[in-house]
Amino acid sequence: MTHEEISDRIWEAVGHWVEGRHEESVQILAELAQTQTPSMMYGVACGIATVAKAALTKMHGHQTHTSFWGIRTLDGSRPEDTVPPHHLFAARFIAAYLNNDTDTALALYQAAFTSEDPELWPACMHTLLAATGEAVLAATPGADR
Repeated sequence: MTHEEISDRIWEAVGHWVEGRHEESVQILAELAQTQTPSMMYGVACGIATVAKAALTKMHGHQTHTSFWGIRTLDGSRPEDTVPPHHLFAARFIAAYLNNDTDTALALYQAAFTSEDPELWPACMHTLLAATGEAVLAATPGADR
């Protein structure tokens, strides 16, 4: 599969999520995971984050180089203490990508991919896709929820 074909599949997966066809969206991600190398799947994660970045930029405007994207909890607790690991991965991966922090994005991906928990990496990728789809929905005027 070429990079262009993978890109098309990423857009298709996000589009399905936005349309409420979550199972089809996740199936595309699963097919990519079965056919691509770990490094190509890091590219898939970055591709998904690119879509999230576009949606978040549309909602919040372009941030200057002095801005910083981060995550926090509503109650002020440490995210590690209250947020499930796969949700924390998605939030941190998108924030790192928005901050152009490729070292952190890669470290997060490698930690999930090499985790002793075989369920963690698929859950992280699924949640990354879901968070991106939800960001696109939020950024789209008139989108049905």
